[in-house]
Amino acid sequence: MEDWKIYFQQGKDQNSCENYEQAVKLLEAALEGCPDSDSSIAGNIIFEIGRSFFGLGMRGIAVKNMIAAVKMGIEEPHTKNMLNCLLNEYGMPAKSDKKLDDEAAFTAIHVMRYLYTKKSGRFGTLAERDMIFELVSDAWKDCCDRNDFSELNTREKIAKFREFVIFFPSLTVPDLTENKPENIRYVDFGNDLCACGSGLPYMWCCGRIKSIDELKNGLF
Repeated sequence: MEDWKIYFQQGKDQNSCENYEQAVKLLEAALEGCPDSDSSIAGNIIFEIGRSFFGLGMRGIAVKNMIAAVKMGIEEPHTKNMLNCLLNEYGMPAKSDKKLDDEAAFTAIHVMRYLYTKKSGRFGTLAERDMIFELVSDAWKDCCDRNDFSELNTREKIAKFREFVIFFPSLTVPDLTENKPENIRYVDFGNDLCACGSGLPYMWCCGRIKSIDELKNGLF
């Protein structure tokens, strides 16, 4: 048996035993050795990597991998049901109530907006990251004081979140900053299937708002 197939089986076994860190290492080795990185077989490996990250508590990165696997053509019958349980209306890992979902979406939108001003797309220091999150948290409270989101649909809420202006400070950290446009597509969506052909709703696919753990790791 080829090495990558052995790693794949071992990775699945480690997931079953809840040894998620070891599973990630084995599954990433399997993916690297897989002869066709665009095949449904590779998609199955990526889905298992998503399971590993979910077990590690990195739910956003887990969802990112699971959705990537679906777009690559995996057809396990439980996959979309699993995503339906995991995701909220923004395509982010669901919180315990809608207000927390709204706050997570607002936070992600503005953290991404800040990171798009940086060449690296990452925070330069932990102090910088903590300051930006604190600033966005204060802005969310202000946004809630000014708006009632209870009767708005997803598109209307996202529009309100984007309209809110946060003046981020100029920072001198170990990373150069520059002014450049956000690489974000502003489109109408609703519950329509994504135009990319994945078979997923737009807000679970190309319109998905990246989760906080993805942004902290520069994954966008």
